[in-house]
Amino acid sequence: MSTSALTASSLEWQDVIKNGDDSHTTVTLDSSSNAITVSGTVQGPYGATDTSISGLAITGSNPVTLSGSGELTVTGAITANSDTVIDGITVNGNSTVSGGTVTIQGGGTLIAQSVSSDIVFGPTTSTVTNTLQLNTSSAKLTSVTNLSPGDVIDFVGNTWDTSVSWQENSDGTYSLLGSTGDTLIASVSFAKKADGTSYTPADFSAATTTVSYDGSPTQALTLTCFLAGSMIETPDGDIAVENLKEGDQVITYVEGSPVISPVIWSGHRHVTVRNGLPDDEAGYPVRILKDAIADGVPYKDLLITNDHCLFFDGAFIPVRMLVNGRSIFYDRTISSYTYYHVETAQHAIIRADGVLTESYLDTGNRNNFVQDNKVIKIHGHVKSWEKDAAAPLTVTRATVEALFVTLQARAQALGLPSVVKDVALTHDADLRLITSKGQVIRTIRVVDGTHLFMIPAGVEAVRILSRTTRPCDVHGPFVDDRRHLGVLIGAISLQGMKKNVKITSHLTTVEADGWSVQENLPCRWTTGNALLPLNAQGQCGILSLQVLSSGPYLTMPEQTRVLSVRAV
Repeated sequence: MSTSALTASSLEWQDVIKNGDDSHTTVTLDSSSNAITVSGTVQGPYGATDTSISGLAITGSNPVTLSGSGELTVTGAITANSDTVIDGITVNGNSTVSGGTVTIQGGGTLIAQSVSSDIVFGPTTSTVTNTLQLNTSSAKLTSVTNLSPGDVIDFVGNTWDTSVSWQENSDGTYSLLGSTGDTLIASVSFAKKADGTSYTPADFSAATTTVSYDGSPTQALTLTCFLAGSMIETPDGDIAVENLKEGDQVITYVEGSPVISPVIWSGHRHVTVRNGLPDDEAGYPVRILKDAIADGVPYKDLLITNDHCLFFDGAFIPVRMLVNGRSIFYDRTISSYTYYHVETAQHAIIRADGVLTESYLDTGNRNNFVQDNKVIKIHGHVKSWEKDAAAPLTVTRATVEALFVTLQARAQALGLPSVVKDVALTHDADLRLITSKGQVIRTIRVVDGTHLFMIPAGVEAVRILSRTTRPCDVHGPFVDDRRHLGVLIGAISLQGMKKNVKITSHLTTVEADGWSVQENLPCRWTTGNALLPLNAQGQCGILSLQVLSSGPYLTMPEQTRVLSVRAV
């Protein structure tokens, strides 16, 4: 049975779905004579489960707006005209979307296997996110216009591109390239900020996330915003942190109650990640996925620096101590970024992207930041966590580990995959010596934990080399110990031809090269490459190193580790 095209200027979803139910074929919305708006709840005459049609063809040159609430499933192809708008609803296409231009606005979502239509994103706010989800791993986009930090593009099944890069086109737009060199979007133009300038590629990053595909959690490469898009709660609604300035007001929380407080200073700093270091030392930002803490907390992905504190149960906890590799992780796709601080008269609890966190506390690093205004200020005394913080700073393992376990369990319940590789541990320190000429000296024997080395004549000093470990890497980030530790050395002696000489320089020299800060006598940790003068006057002998503790050690670089490690 065939039905005619729908042409009325105002339609209900029941009209559209009934048309499809009757025809069992593609529904046509013809805007040749007038604009068309479809509104209401997405359901047909057979009730709440009647939400699908076989195909959708939008014809004519006038605007056609698909609005209302709910999700429309289109099992066949979707053809758009030059002015198709998805406003606030989800259009779930199981096939292709082609032709014309599709605008996604008002928190709308378009899901399809592939999209050849031009995409335009409408305005976003702190609670309105526009989403495009491509469910074919090889899907590409031709043109995206008005992209802003509130928009999300998911490339479902793309597990080979671990990062993205931008390439400027000759017309001033940008191409988005995957890490393998494939073009994900051929042409991107950015939305304008509140100050009239446009967003730039520096305001966006990509991360491996989890989306729903056919009812199951599936990995996707997701393009999102970071840092500059963090939304701070104010009396006038949430405002992007980069748009806050001195004199603006924010909502702070005092004993759980909201209080309006003025911003007395704002600053920003640009960071370039230092490759080759552990993630926290390299400077990678921490990504907190949407809903990581609770439903709607945060209400979108939040990116902050690793020492920034979140507020839980009356205390501030550095986010680096909560990194679980699933819902909270270092975003290694971001190699440079700008982060922002806002300061209130008193250190305060504020809300960013729905998460309780801290305002800026000047502990002496204010001069590291840039102010946008031209006013020269004489700043007051340096503050401290002990005297000036809005809540105590908590880094004790018992408290932090309990919270870590809770957040990790939530991530697993949500089906979030680990974004870092599992690694093994080893107790082999790979202990060895090296001379100033590069000669490597290996252990000849181990007796009750004491390693014996044959020292040739002419050697005045050696370096003690070993693997290194950090307690926070081995036990978990909830352990607030980021020291690089090699081996714990106790007694050292050198047995020569005529006498045995005790060596104590590692215990008596305060700033010894390659040795960690001394804590307990009579022993000291190396940092993996410790200088040891022998005072042997060039004679050969047997060097004895008492190793009191070592490892365990990660078997691969920290940058690729996961927290749930296992022993060899």
